[in-house]
Order: sequence, then structure tokens, then C-alpha cells
Amino acid sequence: MAVDTATRAALPTLGWVPRYGELLRTLVRRELRARFKGSALGIFWSLIYPLAMMGVYTLVFSVLWKVTGDIPHYPLFVLSGLAVWGFFQAGIQLGTTSLVSNGELIKKVWFPRELVPASAVLAQTVTIFVMLAILIPIDLIVEPENARTVVLVIPIVAALICLVLGLAWLFSIANVFYRDVEHLLAVGFLPWFFLTPVLYGLEQFSAASGHRWLILLMRYGNPVTPYVESVRAVVLQHVVPGATLLVYVFLVGPLVALLGLWVMQRFEDRIAIEL
Repeated sequence: MAVDTATRAALPTLGWVPRYGELLRTLVRRELRARFKGSALGIFWSLIYPLAMMGVYTLVFSVLWKVTGDIPHYPLFVLSGLAVWGFFQAGIQLGTTSLVSNGELIKKVWFPRELVPASAVLAQTVTIFVMLAILIPIDLIVEPENARTVVLVIPIVAALICLVLGLAWLFSIANVFYRDVEHLLAVGFLPWFFLTPVLYGLEQFSAASGHRWLILLMRYGNPVTPYVESVRAVVLQHVVPGATLLVYVFLVGPLVALLGLWVMQRFEDRIAIEL
């Protein structure tokens, strides 16, 4: 037993996935039912908000303000960014508060605590998949050339899910011990949104050539930016992202997931006590 405990603390383990797979699916279904309970439109609410925001941003930035430069198909450009950002923000916010909001269940029954934030994040994948299911056919009609690269969106989104899972595990544990974490995130997501190229491209800035270090910081210092740009590249621009972006996407996401899982498993025995 001592060896197992030491091994569990030293390395993250995935043994809970097959053993508690049915429980995970049950928790995901519960999250979805709670989200759309009593709603006539159900899952379509996942589309209404980003579509409304796409319309507003297109009106303001493309029609009235006219600062979108030469970005082709700007509404699709914004919608692709909102699909990634919306999943990223919702997954982290709901994952962060999941352990506290499920405190009564956690204190009554033992099960791997990583299941709770994971179910909150996986329930949000419905939104990004529905948005991509709408976006991709429209984009293929507008730009048929995108058919050559669009399939690459699958591994990119899978890596994004790893990133969000890892951050949700990390923030949810921190939130158990310091309840200010969820409030700090709520405040921080607004400036974070505008520092992410959802409404613009980083190369659009007129001073970009003179501040390359700042552009690099905005691209690689912001963990969601490479995923926004990579999804756009394969879905809208029929190009494969550059090697640096691909390395970032497929390395950072899984590494953050492993780190978050390791922290979660190291502290999970203390969660019920703190709650």
C-alpha cells in the first residue's frame, strides 16, 4: 500500500478511466441535464449566444468601424475563434467551481475526484462540436479548398480538450483551498478574451513588425491563442499550421493535462476535509 501511494504521488495515473468510465458518463449526462433543464431549445442555446456575438462583432468591427482589414469571410473568422474561446472559458470556469459545488457528493462517497472537473469540461465539448458542425459545412461551401485540411481540426481540438482539462484540474484544486480563485478567473477572463485573437489576427496590428517580441508573447504566452490560430488555419485558410504552432498545440495541451492530473491525484485525499 505504501508503494502504491508513493507511486500515485510520483506519477499521474489513468487507471480510473476504465474502472469509473460509467460514472464519468453519468456525471457528464447530469451536467448536460442540469444545463438545459426546462429549456425548450435545449442544446441550440449553445449556438444562439456565439451566433449573436458573431453578428454584433461583425456589425461593429467590419461594417461600422471597418478595422478588420483584409480578413476574408470575417463572420466565419469570428465564429471559429468564438468556438475555441467559448469552450476554453466555459470549461475552465465550470471545472474550477465543480469540486466546491459538488461538495456534498464528494463528502459522502469516495471516487476519483478528478472525475468531477473532467465531467464539467467534457460536458462543454458539446458546444464546440455543435459550432464546428455548423461552421465547417458553411466554410466548405464558401471555400471548397478547405476540404484538404479540415480533418486536422480533430486532433487539434483533442489537444485543446487536454489543455482545458489540465487547467480545470489545477484551478479546481486551488479553488478548494482558496475560494478567491473562481472570482479572480471571472474578473480575468474579460481582458484575457481581448488579448486573444478572436476578433482580430495578430499580424493585423500596424506596429506588429516593430514589436515582434510582443506579438510572440501574445501568441505563445497566451495558452489558448495557438489553438485559435491552428483551428482557423485548417478550417478557414486551408493551410497546415507552422511547425512551432503544431509543437505547441500537441505538446503543451497534453503536458498541462498530465500536470493537472498529477496535482489532483496528489491532493485528492484532502478535498473532502477542506470542503
